[in-house]
Amino acid sequence: MDDKGCPVTRQRTSTSQGLLSPTPPAGGDDGDEAVFDVDFGRYLRALRKYAWLIVALVAIAATASVLYTRQLTKIYQATASVQIEPRVQDLISQAGIVGVNATAGALDYYKQQREILRSDALVRRTVEAKDLQLQLLTEAERASRTLPEQLDLATRRLSMDLTISYPEQNRIMYVRVKSTKPDLAAEIANAHVDTYEAYSRGQLSMGTEQASEALAAEFADAERKLDAADAALQQFLRDKNLLAESVEVRQNSVTGNIANYGQRVADARAKRIELGARLDRMKKAAEVDVLESPILAMTGSASFDTLRARYYAERNTFLELEKEVGPKTVEYAKAKAKVDDLYAALSAEAKRAVGAVNEEYQAAVATERALSAELERFKTEAVELSPAIVEYNKLAREKRKAEDGYNTARAGLQNSQMTDRMSRKLDGNVRPLDRARVPTVAVWPKLRVNVAIAVVLSLLLGVGLAFLLVFLDRSIKTAEDAQQIAGAPVLGIIPVLAESDLPRDDDKARDLYVHEHPTSHVAECCRSLRTNIMFSGAERSLKTLVVSSANPREGKTTSVIYLGTTLAQSGQRVLLIDTDMRRPRLHASTGVPRGKGLSNLILGEDAYDEAIKTTDIPNLFVLPCGPLPPNPAELLMTKRFGVVLEELAKRFDRVILDSPPLEPVTDAVVLSKQTDGVLLVVRAGKTQREEAKRSARKIRDVDGDIVGIILNEFDETDRRGYYYKYYGYDALPEKPEAATST
Repeated sequence: MDDKGCPVTRQRTSTSQGLLSPTPPAGGDDGDEAVFDVDFGRYLRALRKYAWLIVALVAIAATASVLYTRQLTKIYQATASVQIEPRVQDLISQAGIVGVNATAGALDYYKQQREILRSDALVRRTVEAKDLQLQLLTEAERASRTLPEQLDLATRRLSMDLTISYPEQNRIMYVRVKSTKPDLAAEIANAHVDTYEAYSRGQLSMGTEQASEALAAEFADAERKLDAADAALQQFLRDKNLLAESVEVRQNSVTGNIANYGQRVADARAKRIELGARLDRMKKAAEVDVLESPILAMTGSASFDTLRARYYAERNTFLELEKEVGPKTVEYAKAKAKVDDLYAALSAEAKRAVGAVNEEYQAAVATERALSAELERFKTEAVELSPAIVEYNKLAREKRKAEDGYNTARAGLQNSQMTDRMSRKLDGNVRPLDRARVPTVAVWPKLRVNVAIAVVLSLLLGVGLAFLLVFLDRSIKTAEDAQQIAGAPVLGIIPVLAESDLPRDDDKARDLYVHEHPTSHVAECCRSLRTNIMFSGAERSLKTLVVSSANPREGKTTSVIYLGTTLAQSGQRVLLIDTDMRRPRLHASTGVPRGKGLSNLILGEDAYDEAIKTTDIPNLFVLPCGPLPPNPAELLMTKRFGVVLEELAKRFDRVILDSPPLEPVTDAVVLSKQTDGVLLVVRAGKTQREEAKRSARKIRDVDGDIVGIILNEFDETDRRGYYYKYYGYDALPEKPEAATST
């Protein structure tokens, strides 16, 4: 039979392309904390495995919830509604009859009514009106209390069961009452609405009457104050012999004159300063020769220019005559007289110009003095008028204040009177809307809600227990676990043997099971293991292999015999060496004597042919451990052991070493350095993750080569495990075909 009967062979391995199951990187050995990485696959498998437990918890919780809910006392709720219309004064304000916007006040009004509905005072009125203490209190509670105490206790108890809701803000409020008696809940809800309606009507009537009386008194007082203020103002005008109009006009006139004359005084002062400066300059200019002085130019007169031009013309004529006829002629004397007359005229004109500016300056000084005097007169008049103005303004303000109070009081009185009249016509603004009906369905307890909560909580509890079991169980369950933890591919599995297949605790029968049952499913899986090992050694020499495990009783000796049997059945000469010199078992399972063996060969005491034993399995030979030495690890580290191993490798096609477990001793670590590779046996459901990880790390720490993992005692009944799901096979053959050698 070929090697396709076991799922591991179905991987379609390829030695040239390395298509064995993927090997996780060896870099995961940075500490044991990596073992605790979240493996969601394990938790999903746990949910499937413990689904029955979760379903049972949910069913028990749902049943218990139903039974518990049915035992609880039912509580019913009755609902009555009341419609609250806007107050009459708010309607009047919104209609514009009174110039006050009452929107904000209306909103506060509805909040106030909600508080009134749930107030203890109104609840107590309801209790008193219907004698509810007889129904809300037991006989024992009533017997030990006076009537006021009974009313207080019943009020507190009803307040706890009564709620007022105003959900839509639409003038409708809902009165809800809870009770164990449905008819009592409806009765109390309706009674409370009736109490509120009666209370509202009484308050409205009393409120409008009291408001009208108060506003009438306020109006009379405001009218009296207005009359008094007007009389005081008129008396003041009579005392001052003034009229109201003349006081205001006179005040404005004096104020205007002060401003006007103040500006005119400033202008006169500026003009006086300007003329004074001009007069000073002209006086200085007059001291200079009139022909050289700029005074004529400062006057800006055209006659000065004409006179000066005539002077220079006559002077030129005079100078020419002087040259022509001399100074002793009559023409010379006439010309000189004209020049002198013109010069005298210029000098006189300059003096008249200075005198004219001086007169202007004196006039400006007089004008400034007159205006200043008039300004001071108006200021004096203003000072004399100021006390009368202050007193008049004070009396006028008091009159206006009295008028405002009078108008406000009159508007309020009119509003109140109109509100009273409209309230009487409208008969109040509170009306019951829907009467409470006797409830037929309890609001508590809710069976569906309790069952849903119980189901959810039990489901969470069940899932939590399943996850807790998975978290606490650190053993390797699947090939995926072994591959991830050890960092090496799973080369094969050895299924768990049924108790009916073997005598109880018979290790020899278990070890020879593959030889004695070559057509069994276990034998098929071992042949798959053999095939995968042969593919693994296609590109490297795997002639000498060490088989070890983390702990004792995990199946390493059984795996050695199974692997040796299948290799021998394929025609290879296979030697099994028992290197466990502490608790050897290989000789007992194969039926060979242990007297001479490996320890003798290492010490050079016996020949190879004498130490190596044949077995009932063709092509399978055994080298027992021989006498047990006191120091097995030191013996395996000797050069002589290396020579012996090299010689045995020459004599056989495969040499498989059965070594001690890795956790307690280091023999397997020593052997990993002297062989071609290590096969690590992991027992499903027993080998702990941390132990397998430490064992793999020990081998890698000395640069040993882990060829792969053998998953022993694998439970194939878990069809939905990773192993089958990963390779896409959900079922195994019931009866494997007959075995054939490969």
